[in-house]
Amino acid sequence: MKLTLPIPPSVNHMYVGPKRAMDAKARAWYTEAGLLARKQCVDQGWKMTKETWLYADMKFYMPDKRRRDSHNTIKILLDVMEGFVYENDFYVMPRIQSVDHDKENPRVEIEFSEA
Repeated sequence: MKLTLPIPPSVNHMYVGPKRAMDAKARAWYTEAGLLARKQCVDQGWKMTKETWLYADMKFYMPDKRRRDSHNTIKILLDVMEGFVYENDFYVMPRIQSVDHDKENPRVEIEFSEA
């Protein structure tokens, strides 16, 4: 299965306050990405996996050439898909395949396959 989602916020910038709550921008991304991912799962006939190890091959297309650490986006990216792509992100092995630049269409493409 393949999903295409907007670039997630970095863990360095998505929390506010002493209780480290998600800021408004991160909550908005989480809501939008969750809806997009669910729709793509339905469109592709994906059945949620349970206790099945998955590879998540990721290709990032950033909006500009500014240096970013794509690893800082993995936590929220895996969390947003929990409960409908897979039961628990414990069973997901993320692999960043590339980080490129696409000013017109920044995104992350994720392809899931059984390990």
